Amino acid sequence: MTIPTNDDILRLLDHLDHSIADDLESSILDFKPWDDPKGDMKVAIEYAVCFSNADGGVVVFGVSDKTLGRSEAIHGAKGYNLDTWRRGIFDRTNPHIQAEVEELNVPEGTGHLLIVRIPKGSNPPYGTSQGLFKQRVGKNCMPMDPASFASMRASTGAVDWSGQPVPGIIPEDLDPLEIARARAMLRSKNPESELLKMSDDAFLRGLEAVRGDSVTNAGLLLFGKPDIISDLCPQSQVHYVHQPTETKVARNDLWRVGLLQVIEKIESIFSGPINPEEEISVGLFKLRIPAFPLDVVREVVLNAVTHRDYTNPGEVLIRHAASELVVTSPGGFIGGITLQNILRHESTPRNRTLANAFLKLRLVESAGTGRRKIFIPMLEYGKRMPRYEADGSQVTLHIYDGTFDHAMASLVARWHGEGKDIGLDGLIVLTYLKDHRFISTADAADLLQLDRDDAIAVLDTMNHPSRGILERKGHAKPATYYLAKTVANDLIGKVAYSSSKGIDAARYAELVRGFVQDHGSITNRECRQLLGLGDTASAQVEASRYLRKWSEEGGFLKAEGIGSQRVYRLWGS
Repeated sequence: MTIPTNDDILRLLDHLDHSIADDLESSILDFKPWDDPKGDMKVAIEYAVCFSNADGGVVVFGVSDKTLGRSEAIHGAKGYNLDTWRRGIFDRTNPHIQAEVEELNVPEGTGHLLIVRIPKGSNPPYGTSQGLFKQRVGKNCMPMDPASFASMRASTGAVDWSGQPVPGIIPEDLDPLEIARARAMLRSKNPESELLKMSDDAFLRGLEAVRGDSVTNAGLLLFGKPDIISDLCPQSQVHYVHQPTETKVARNDLWRVGLLQVIEKIESIFSGPINPEEEISVGLFKLRIPAFPLDVVREVVLNAVTHRDYTNPGEVLIRHAASELVVTSPGGFIGGITLQNILRHESTPRNRTLANAFLKLRLVESAGTGRRKIFIPMLEYGKRMPRYEADGSQVTLHIYDGTFDHAMASLVARWHGEGKDIGLDGLIVLTYLKDHRFISTADAADLLQLDRDDAIAVLDTMNHPSRGILERKGHAKPATYYLAKTVANDLIGKVAYSSSKGIDAARYAELVRGFVQDHGSITNRECRQLLGLGDTASAQVEASRYLRKWSEEGGFLKAEGIGSQRVYRLWGS
């Protein structure tokens, strides 16, 4: 649902002759009569909190919500200062809320309505400086009860749910088999770990599974007995579905067990025949490429169970199809992470204690590396780029098998053998250029989730003679980049490379002369199309340079007109 614009509000006001304003209100719209600037600002601050803790919204001041008739209901607002209201709402909310405050002109009353537009909060729960917390429920702003307040703080990562104590559970209630499983996992990763030298009690405290006399939620998730987990944390369920065809379900497993046991179950499944490998030759070596790399699958599942919202009753769902693995976890992104910055933003764990325990057990290497551990192997094997989907209630990650690109896998494997590593940015650019003639700096910025200057730096590094991966055409920001000849021959083949490079520059004059003979004249735009230079600003400059050269003394063209009206004809025509 989209927050109403001013045009939307004006259209709604036309209904006031037949409906009262209260009937026009919704979960994202409220009308308020105007009393005085001081008292109404207090109302605006409460509504800013209320809307921020839900889906955002707009408050329209200057309209009686119980009066029928447009001219009677609209009395307008007066005596306010827009900057004072913006600053007042910002200063008297915590976290601070940046509201849009503006006037809306109407013919009735004072001639002005005061519009306060509130975005959906990115870091709820929001409260007033006096400690009032409200949330929009339907058409009302309701005080948040302690349970809702605690749930919202946990779901957004404002507090660490995984570090909170589990009422009624003591360390003796934890499963010795799961503790032994954790020790075995750590021993296989880091046999010199100091944690392995500790007693079980110290081991659990070192992992923060136990704090004081209490078991934390992280401790319950890692070391709880299945019956206790089912009773106290049923939402921790992990659901695995293997669907080899659209109509056949081969496995349908529901796991309410310790998370370490879940990881072992996943590893067992994807180490078996339902995750086949294909072998290709790279020089004297053989490279085995699995349908879904085990390390990637492990990382995806660890991310899902670590960052999910455990105050949400939903489950982690792992849907394993023939050419796609889809993992969905409850809870949207937090801490400013979006689909547009997911590759760059620092990791913001919703459950820090649980994340730290996985780190100490060496199941993850370090904070913030998980996404790279997912993307890099998939692209190195020539598979499709993983894809995230997200809304406010869940995050879904797609990783793909399908047919992998043998040429890409072979090229990257050979580079590794030579000690070359182009990193995630380079892999993303190469993956793009397998299917596109060139990449512009603007496209690279979007693809790499970087600003344009940083994207150019990445491309120029790949263009450097020491790398020799790309070739650059153009000298300004709108430059374009192509695969270098040796790389292109390996990655897309000689014919595709020649096609991507377009026409040999040595034939440009010949082609332009023939075009003008056939059509009488040529423009800059037609020249670019003819020579395959593209539509960027740098291509326009390049075409102008050629046309000017051919129309100088001794050239075969003459220029007529100026600016965008300029055309070029053959001498003597």
